[in-house]
Amino acid sequence: MKCKMATLSSLDSMFNKVLILTVLLSLVVPLIFNFSTIDYSYVAPHFGKNKIKSTGSTSMSHILSILSDDFMSIYPEFVYEKSETGSGSAPFLVSSGEADLGDMSRYMKDDEKTDSMKSKLIALDGIVVILNKNNKISDLSLENLRDIFSKKVTDWSEISDEFSGKIVSVGREEASGTREGFENGINLEKSRYDIILPESGDIAAKVSSDEKAIGYISMASVAGNIHAVKVNNQNVRNGNYPLIRPFVQVYIENSNKNNYALEKWIEYLDSSRARKLIEGEKLINA
Repeated sequence: MKCKMATLSSLDSMFNKVLILTVLLSLVVPLIFNFSTIDYSYVAPHFGKNKIKSTGSTSMSHILSILSDDFMSIYPEFVYEKSETGSGSAPFLVSSGEADLGDMSRYMKDDEKTDSMKSKLIALDGIVVILNKNNKISDLSLENLRDIFSKKVTDWSEISDEFSGKIVSVGREEASGTREGFENGINLEKSRYDIILPESGDIAAKVSSDEKAIGYISMASVAGNIHAVKVNNQNVRNGNYPLIRPFVQVYIENSNKNNYALEKWIEYLDSSRARKLIEGEKLINA
């Protein structure tokens, strides 16, 4: 009798184990076979910091620093990093996967575009012509600018009775979107510079320290011992200013890498919060 009861008890125990194993398998197997359907582009950011890397235009660094700081205060799981390589390198670095976002102070050219490359217009910026504050000239025509930056005229006395001395023309490197926007805006066929510098901040610093110098930078970067002059008696807010250019970010749509982060960043750029920050930095909302 004791032997028979022991056998029944063993059978019950075995049955319970089989039942538990069956239940566990019913839960685990669907997960295994549906493994590939999990949207990791959404889940991944919530496991830790998720980096967004942007590269390109130096002129966009200031506004992107302000916007990204605000973005990260809303989404602390993301880290936004910006490097400065010039607008010309941005499409290649995005298409090659070295960056998530390409910052461009001009629109993409046809030979830079790919079917999967998308662009987001962030704002419109005025390229302003800057002088040292000791140079009291307040207005230059497009013809004046063409003559200065082609070396047709070389002394301020040829331009104005208000100032004299050898003109020091300062510009950006060839890959710069700011340079392209400026030269196209004034219809300059061939430029000749006294000094070529890699960043807008360098131009501002040079003009700030040399009262004979003239350069061009983003309107948002004007500060210190420099002032922006009118062009054809127009300023950026008049509506007819000839030196307006876009601030654009390019990216690969539906990229597997940081897809969720990019989605949230693009959404943020359209928010009233971002628009207010853009306006506060002397830029024009697109």
